Amino acid sequence: MPNINVCLTLSTPVALRGRILGGLTTSFFLGQFTSPLVSQPLSTWLSLSTTYRLAGGLMLAVTALTLSVMIRWKYSDQEP
Repeated sequence: MPNINVCLTLSTPVALRGRILGGLTTSFFLGQFTSPLVSQPLSTWLSLSTTYRLAGGLMLAVTALTLSVMIRWKYSDQEP
């Protein structure tokens, strides 16, 4: 978590730092709050191992999507 704060602080303009770090904090605590509300019924309905596999697959998909967007942004700023 501290590494994300440093990365966001260094890469955002001063005028937006409060909003960006506030959004990070909000999403962090919202995830901690909703995690048991989502994972408990899912693990009861399926199984705990399946729930972990689904969570891992979701994280891999989000990572792949994020990387593809970052690569597109990087190469769209350059002129041919």
